[in-house]
Amino acid sequence: MVSGRVTIRDIAERVGVHASTVSRVLNSETRNMVSPEVIARVQKVATEMGYRPNPIAYGLRTNQSMTVGVVVTDLTNPVFPPTIRGIEDTLVASGYVPLLANSDGDQERKKLIVDLMRNRRVDGLILTTSSPNTPVILACKEDKLPLVVIHRTWDDPDISCVGFDDALGTHLILEHLVGLGHQKFAYIAGPLDLTTGRDRHFGTINAMREFGVEVDQDLFAVADAFNEEDGKKCCSELLSKGKGFTALVTGSDLIAAGCYQALKERGIRCPEDISITGYNDIPLSAHLQPSLTTIRTPRYETGAEAAKMMLERLNNPDTSPRWVKFPPSLLIRESAASPQNAQANSIN
Repeated sequence: MVSGRVTIRDIAERVGVHASTVSRVLNSETRNMVSPEVIARVQKVATEMGYRPNPIAYGLRTNQSMTVGVVVTDLTNPVFPPTIRGIEDTLVASGYVPLLANSDGDQERKKLIVDLMRNRRVDGLILTTSSPNTPVILACKEDKLPLVVIHRTWDDPDISCVGFDDALGTHLILEHLVGLGHQKFAYIAGPLDLTTGRDRHFGTINAMREFGVEVDQDLFAVADAFNEEDGKKCCSELLSKGKGFTALVTGSDLIAAGCYQALKERGIRCPEDISITGYNDIPLSAHLQPSLTTIRTPRYETGAEAAKMMLERLNNPDTSPRWVKFPPSLLIRESAASPQNAQANSIN
């Protein structure tokens, strides 16, 4: 093995061929231009000398960086790590490196991050965003940069999206609670400027109507974020209205965890006085007391599918975008039970 970085010229000198021949052998798209005997000799010597491709030089030759930008809303939210892992495993297996960043749900920060990634010539972007008409999306479309949107679903002829069938998820929750005997519901939605918050919100309303449950807007609240703090705040506001309800449906497990705190402070029991449900099945949900009935979303699979969509676009720019919604499933745990004390929660 020679000292320092082994170059194509080093391999060519050892094999006794021109550097351009070695370059063709090491490029899978041009390897068929060289005889099998020479291919075998070049590959053998390259391995013996410890040759590693120079990604910068490769990028200059192919106009590819072999990197994909991945921008998520909140890295501290347990929803995202399994999705990121699915993206990473799939991209790395195909020779691409994901560049991960966190937007904190701030559009200006997201724009800055995406601009920096574009300046570094990422080959594509996988991101969460609320609308096909955001400045980030419009700028990437103008650059013809391949895009895949995760955890969001909206039809756009230029963008692949992968998310969850939230209409099915909310239907499963309502079906379970109505089957337990609940008829008086409260609901805390996630942010309605996000498709996940909006789809679960309207999915819940549609499911309530389908099962003949009263839709009482006084018992609806909207959280500013999918977190415990907002869940606790919204739950306290609903309880302060003094209107009895026996089931509290929430737009996420973190919102539900905040509701646990609000109920505990008022001496209200779950599920004896109020049943609570979540959404997403983050690790926390199984360890809450009582354990949380929730909707499981296949987050790793979502990330893997998003990466596959990106690879499709990178390998063939003419590939038509796809829109995929993964079906969720209901996990029945201890936080939802038949109503025993329907008026207990009406105490201010």
